[in-house]
Amino acid sequence: MTEKDTSSGRDIREYLCPGCGNSDWEVHGTAMWKVLSNDWEEWEREKAVREAAEQAASKAGQPKCTPGTPDSAWDRIRSFFHRERP
Repeated sequence: MTEKDTSSGRDIREYLCPGCGNSDWEVHGTAMWKVLSNDWEEWEREKAVREAAEQAASKAGQPKCTPGTPDSAWDRIRSFFHRERP
């Protein structure tokens, strides 16, 4: 093998016979960097969509808390048992 070129996004290899000088090209499909790059771009797009959906859901379903009140169910249960009794 004399040369491997992946700059086009394709895995292209050139073979040269040192005895007769005959050369041959083989195309092995999509280059690995291109596959990984496409996967990364798709993952980034999906991540942005997921984060936007999670943010919208958390804002829509977020209860309005008033100061001095327990925020979670566990805090509400504990406050019931730990409150001051007369």
